[in-house]
Amino acid sequence: MDGNRWTGGLVASVLIVACGDSGINATTDGSSGTGEETATSSAPTTSTTTAAPTTGSTGAAETTGSGTTDAGTTGAVTATETAGTTEPVSGTGSSSGTGVDTTGVDTTGGDTTGGDTTGGDTTGGDTTGGSTGGGDTTGGVEPLSCDVGEWTCVPVEADVPYGTRSFKVPAAQNWVNTGLYLKAGEKATITVDGVWAINNNDGKAIDHGPCLIGDFVARIGLLYKDNALNCIAGQATITADKPGILFVGALPSNDLGETYETRLKATGVKNATVTSAGATVPFIAVEDAATYPYDTVASGWVEISGVHTILTLPTDTAKQDAAALAAAVDRIDTFYELHEKMRGALPQHGQRIRWIADANVKQFAYMLAGNPIRMDPILVSKGFAHRISIAGKPGVDVWGFAHELGHDFTFPNAVWWYQEKTLESWPNLFSVHALSQLGLPLHPEYVTCPGSPPVNYAAWDPWDGLCFLMQFQYLYGWEHYYAFFAALNATPANQVPSGPAAWTFVHNLFEQVSKKDVTPVFQAWGVPNPG
Repeated sequence: MDGNRWTGGLVASVLIVACGDSGINATTDGSSGTGEETATSSAPTTSTTTAAPTTGSTGAAETTGSGTTDAGTTGAVTATETAGTTEPVSGTGSSSGTGVDTTGVDTTGGDTTGGDTTGGDTTGGDTTGGSTGGGDTTGGVEPLSCDVGEWTCVPVEADVPYGTRSFKVPAAQNWVNTGLYLKAGEKATITVDGVWAINNNDGKAIDHGPCLIGDFVARIGLLYKDNALNCIAGQATITADKPGILFVGALPSNDLGETYETRLKATGVKNATVTSAGATVPFIAVEDAATYPYDTVASGWVEISGVHTILTLPTDTAKQDAAALAAAVDRIDTFYELHEKMRGALPQHGQRIRWIADANVKQFAYMLAGNPIRMDPILVSKGFAHRISIAGKPGVDVWGFAHELGHDFTFPNAVWWYQEKTLESWPNLFSVHALSQLGLPLHPEYVTCPGSPPVNYAAWDPWDGLCFLMQFQYLYGWEHYYAFFAALNATPANQVPSGPAAWTFVHNLFEQVSKKDVTPVFQAWGVPNPG
C-alpha cells in the first residue's frame, strides 16, 4: 500500500504498497514489473477460485498526471485564491469510539455514540448534527452522526443540495470526506482557519502538484500521486474539471500523506467551511445499508461504514448488493481484528480504513495499500464476481483484501519495514493467519508451502518468502508471531536496523521469542546474515 518504505521493496519514496498480480487470474491491462518501477496489474476472473492478488506488485509505481477514474473518482480542480478571513463555524464533534478489544489492544474507530456537532449560524440557517447546510433538514434521509473520537466525518442528507457545512480537519487524519460531490464545472467555496504542524517538513515542495507540505489541500477523489491539488489559505473557490467526491486534509508528504509515518507526528486541527450547490455523498452505517433508499442519492455515491472499514461505492452497486453489505463489511472488519491480534498495534492512528476505486492505480497494480486502500475500479463494479461489496459471500475471492490490509499492519508505528524479497511475503503471512482462523480457502500458491523443500534465498519470489516465514508457524504455532510482533512493538524505532543487519535482527528476535536455535532453518533457506 504505501509508496515509500514499504513499497517497491524498501524503496524510499512514496510509502505506498501496491499489490498486483499476486496470484489472481488477470483480466485487466497493466504494465508489469517489480519494485518501485511498476507492478503487475492483475485482477481475478469471474470464477469462484480463491486466487487473489497479493504478491507480485511490490511497490508503488511512480505515475504522473491526474488520470481518470470510473464513475467520478477523479478530477482535477482549479482554485482561485481570494482574499478573505471568514471564520468558519466549527463543529465540536463530541462522539467517542468504543472500539473492539481484540488482543488486549483497545481499538479506536468502533461503534460511535453522539457525534453531533454544535455550530453557529451557517448559510441557510442554524444547523445541528454535524453542521448541515441548507436550513432545516426536513424531507431528507436523516444523516448519520459519524464522527469517531478525534476523527471527522461530515453527515449529509441524501436528497438535498449540499449547502454549507462546517467541520474540523485534524492534521493527523487521512483525508476528510466533505460529503460533497461535484460535477465537472461545479464550484465550491472553502474557508479555512486554524493552526497545525506536520513533521518538521512544513513548506517543502513535493514532486507533483502545486502544494507544499503543511498546506490545507482540497482534492477531487483520492488519486495516487494526484497533480490536481488545491492549496487553500484563507478562502478559495474551486471549480471541478472532473466529477468526483471532494476530500480535504493536510499535505504531510510526497505520497499525499496516505501512509503511516508521514502523519505520526502531525498535530493540530483546522476549521473548514464548504459551501456548494452540489450533490451529497451520504455516510451510511452498515446496519442501515440493507434498507437505505439509494435511489434518492443524486450524486450516485455513498460511503458504507463498519467498525474499522469504510467502503466508497457507486449507488448502483450498493443498491444491488444492499443485502450483502453487512456481511462484506463484517468480513473486512474481522480481517482487521485478526490482523490486530497478530500485530498487537494499529495502523493509521486507529482510523477506519477507506477502500476506494482509483483508475490511476489500475495502471500498475490491482490494489495499493494505505489509507485509503486504492483498488482497481472493477472491484466496485456491480458486474464483477469478486467485488468488495459481496466479500462476505461464499466463493468470493477475499485473499487480496486480507493481504492489502496486511500491508497496513506491517508498518503501523514506523518501526517495521521489509527485508529484501519479503515486501509481499509479510502481508501474505497476515492473510494466511486471518483466512485460516476463519476457515476460508487459502491462496493456491500457498497450499504448496507445508512440506515443501527449502528454496534458496537467491531464487526467492514472494511466495517462497511466505513459505520461509511459515516454517516458524509450523514449528511453534501462531504464538510465535504474536510474541515476535509484541517484541518488535517494544523495540524503539532507532534500534530496528535496516540493510544487511535486518535479517540478523529477525533471526535474533525469532530465537528470543521461540527460545530455540532457529539458525538451521535460516541456513537451509540460504537467508543471509543469520546471527
